[in-house]
Amino acid sequence: MSIEHLIVPVSGGKDSTVCLVKALNEYPNAEIIPVFNDTGWDHPHTYEYLDYLETRLNVKIIHTVGGQRKDGTPIPTLVDVIRVQGRFPFGLGRFCTTYLKQNALRDYYKSYLYDGKTHYHIWFGMRSNESNQRAIRYEGIEPDDVFSMNDIFPGKYNKKLDATLTVSLPILDLITDEIFRYLEMNDVEYNPLYDEGTNDRVGCYPCMLASKKVQSKMFATEFGQKQLQIIKDLENELGVKYEMYDTDQGSCEACNI
Repeated sequence: MSIEHLIVPVSGGKDSTVCLVKALNEYPNAEIIPVFNDTGWDHPHTYEYLDYLETRLNVKIIHTVGGQRKDGTPIPTLVDVIRVQGRFPFGLGRFCTTYLKQNALRDYYKSYLYDGKTHYHIWFGMRSNESNQRAIRYEGIEPDDVFSMNDIFPGKYNKKLDATLTVSLPILDLITDEIFRYLEMNDVEYNPLYDEGTNDRVGCYPCMLASKKVQSKMFATEFGQKQLQIIKDLENELGVKYEMYDTDQGSCEACNI
């Protein structure tokens, strides 16, 4: 398909980075718009890596802020969302991804790109190889298949917005080794957090929906200790206990967007 305007959500992880590099390689004449949904809960290495990508790839990565309170004021970070909700994210209450990933991307598009006539395509870096849930969900889908945003995130986009957007999953059938090999072939480094050994994913540090094993490893690091102290302070402030829900992060479609 012909693409003139391509939005690439970038998390700082390997998959979304490959999507960005692939977009720049395959559509050199298109407008490529990298968007980082900033939760304020990422590791400093991830923010440094995004700076590296801007320099290495000669792009400007847009940082979004998430959602709004009822009075219209912004909710810019995960800590702010937790305060508004009065509790921590949990398996059936993934309000962190709702506000800081899904709504943030939609609101950025509506506020800064949407004009009612220009068509934008989006590349999401989901892969079937990431988890059993995704292998089942994406069975029979091809990387060049085209969907609407409401096919991916039902009910999030009104008809006017949805009419100007299409979506593909261009790296759907790639395995992990192929992802790292693509970055190497294009002389693009990967996020150094992968060498830390705490998790095979990059995103919130820690993701509050990740497994107890993963979170425990992250909390044992120097930066993890700082994050743990923030959680303890929130426990005291809100009067609620933080529970490490043993949730399969792979089932979350938006955690790493």
